[in-house]
Amino acid sequence: MADVESNEYTYLEPLPAALAENPRLAGDEGEPRLIAAATDLRADGSYGHEWLIVTTQRLQIFDQLSQDALPAIEAPLTDLTQVELERLIGTATITASIRGEHRDLVRMTHSSQQLFQRLSQYLGELAKFARKNAGIDPCPEDGPPPATPRMPIDLERRTRCPQCGLMLRSGSEICPACLDKGQALMRILAYMRPYWWQMALVWLLLVVSTLLNLVPPYLTRPLVDRVLVPAMTVTDADDSRAPYTMDGRPPQSTNQRRAVEGGPPSLTPGERLRMLGLLVVGLLLAQLGAMLIGVWRGRKMARIGTQVAHDLRQEVFEHVQRHSLRFFDQHKTGDLMSRIGHDTGSLESVLIDGVQFFVVNVLTLIGIGLVLLFMNWQLTLLVLLPVPIVLIISRLISRTLRRLFHGAWSRRGKLGATLNESLSGMRVVKAFAREGEENTRFEGHSRGLQQAMMRAEQAWSTYFPTLTFLTSSGALIVWYVGGRKIIGGDELTLGTLMAFLAYLAMFFGPLQFLTRVVDWMARSLAAAQRVFELLDTTPDVPEAAEPVAMDHIEGRVTFQNVTFGYDPYKPVLKNLTLDIKPGEMIGLVGRSGAGKSTTINLLCRFYDPNEGALLIDGVDARNIRQHDLRSQLGVVLQDTFLFSGTIAENITYGKRDATPLEIMRAAKAANAHHFIIQKPDGYDTIVGERGYQLSGGERQRIAIARAILHSPRILILDEATASVDTDTEREIQEAIARLTKGRTTIAIAHRLSTLRNADRLVVLKEGEIIEQGSHAELLAQEGEFHRLVNMQQEMAAIVGVHG
Repeated sequence: MADVESNEYTYLEPLPAALAENPRLAGDEGEPRLIAAATDLRADGSYGHEWLIVTTQRLQIFDQLSQDALPAIEAPLTDLTQVELERLIGTATITASIRGEHRDLVRMTHSSQQLFQRLSQYLGELAKFARKNAGIDPCPEDGPPPATPRMPIDLERRTRCPQCGLMLRSGSEICPACLDKGQALMRILAYMRPYWWQMALVWLLLVVSTLLNLVPPYLTRPLVDRVLVPAMTVTDADDSRAPYTMDGRPPQSTNQRRAVEGGPPSLTPGERLRMLGLLVVGLLLAQLGAMLIGVWRGRKMARIGTQVAHDLRQEVFEHVQRHSLRFFDQHKTGDLMSRIGHDTGSLESVLIDGVQFFVVNVLTLIGIGLVLLFMNWQLTLLVLLPVPIVLIISRLISRTLRRLFHGAWSRRGKLGATLNESLSGMRVVKAFAREGEENTRFEGHSRGLQQAMMRAEQAWSTYFPTLTFLTSSGALIVWYVGGRKIIGGDELTLGTLMAFLAYLAMFFGPLQFLTRVVDWMARSLAAAQRVFELLDTTPDVPEAAEPVAMDHIEGRVTFQNVTFGYDPYKPVLKNLTLDIKPGEMIGLVGRSGAGKSTTINLLCRFYDPNEGALLIDGVDARNIRQHDLRSQLGVVLQDTFLFSGTIAENITYGKRDATPLEIMRAAKAANAHHFIIQKPDGYDTIVGERGYQLSGGERQRIAIARAILHSPRILILDEATASVDTDTEREIQEAIARLTKGRTTIAIAHRLSTLRNADRLVVLKEGEIIEQGSHAELLAQEGEFHRLVNMQQEMAAIVGVHG
């Protein structure tokens, strides 16, 4: 894909030749083109491209790519108002009012929605700019002339597959439709590089075991021809088919007959018994040796394969943890669990079984092929007749199977996500009596998985028996042609035919396995694609190339003109500027959605600002080593999370080497010690998954104790007292007052009265700071803070009356 031409004023995708040569296309030196972008849907909702063309003066929409195509929509920018993007079910549409008439401009899928949301913003700004320049919309009196609009913040290029043009997942460079099988397989095998010497030994033993497996059929020929076939006695000297001696008479003994035929002389019964014993011992040793080597090789490969799978799982898990919370907002937990657990498990089976069996069967095919050619090259060529047909069918079916299994794997991820949501939210499900709805939702995803797996397995069930029939047809050819040779008195002996058929059975086994490689590759590469898609996703909150080490943070926090939105085109914080001194306690106040928790998320560097900078002790947080930053932050979030261990393990989560005395001091400071010691197991009490065995207030106080023990330089309290009663809240406030001395503290509280001791309150409204000051100062101003306090007091009075 050619790079998008983009700067702060333009976004220009390369135009198709037919459109570029269209004389009606707007844009020249006097009217520069600012936007040229292709949609991925047509106006009727079908897949295809329409082109949005915007110049400094007009808008054009082309739905046909030809040199004489007229624009489907064309209008001066001065005629455009109310440009916005409307989200529909599965799609989105840019709409605008053109001379008072509401029009749909272009349509796109959700994968392109983010780009076109920003382009619609830019188009709206361009239209406003054009109207002001034309004098249609008045400019502010005595104000500056309108500035030339710039692109919206953080405009990302759309990433398409260079081969098929499919839109790729954000941050990913892997196209599921064009995944190269060879490259994916080599990438899987690259994980075995640290164990190369062990693999070299395994492959050496593979060669030895393959050779040993070729021995038994070879010993079958003398076993049949020399030992088991009884001594031949000529009873009919006039048999016209019998060979004759040099004097023209038929041979009178078996040895004479064998001499004429060119074979070895017949053995006596005693010699036959001795040879039978030797051959059976040889067969036993060959099979025993192959079995012992196979057992050792299998155990070794199991060890290597499980270790490699562990390495891969660990790498995927560590890579996922490097992502920001935005990544987890965009990926369902069940889907991630499926990829990290199930899909890496599929690769494990490839490494343990697939690789070694593939090598074994390839070596076996080569060895048997050489032996068969040596024994009878004419029969060997006949056997190989079906092989080209098998290979052609395998080639044709491989892409279909891979697509079917990839779809099944995706369905499995969706089912896992649904199951995780239902089980995690079971309290809510039961509280609202929605078991039936959850059953229906689960049944839908399960049915989707069943249908996808059924299509994949049915395709394979049709394909594999067909290949089995084609490959086994070679044996029928050998029986017929070889039988005719023996009956006709040809040089082919019964022992040779039996050995040939034994090798042939061994030959078709590996050949059928190699035909199943299509299935193996389809399944494993579908799993590999999902795993590698995670590994190839670039974290949007990355570690700096040369991070600044900050072992000790003083605690100065500065927000410099910070703009941020979870969707970058819908900012939650707008040009936020705030300076917090070391040791100062700040209270963030505002209605729900004002941006309080978002401010905390930026400080923890769960996300990075879209614009502006967040400084810690004068250093941009993006340049600070993430471990140094977060290890000196203490966080008590509104949504308290406890791990399914003991109370002591949860308190020491941020400081594993804490002594029992330190644990108890932290618990006392958080007013948790008294309820902990009342439990039968005290600090060794198991809290259960997510701490379900504790009350909400108990969980909150353990989270506070966890932050206290961590002894952070910057303390963050996000509704830290939201789940406690009034008496407990008073005690916690006293503990917090002692804890915050010497530390920078940022607190969010539902009850505004709990922020009386804050050095400064910052009132947020719609992402902007509208008031700052102490509790008393803000009350005296009778502004937004005063209104919020009055509202809480009125609600408290109502609750008291009806209490």
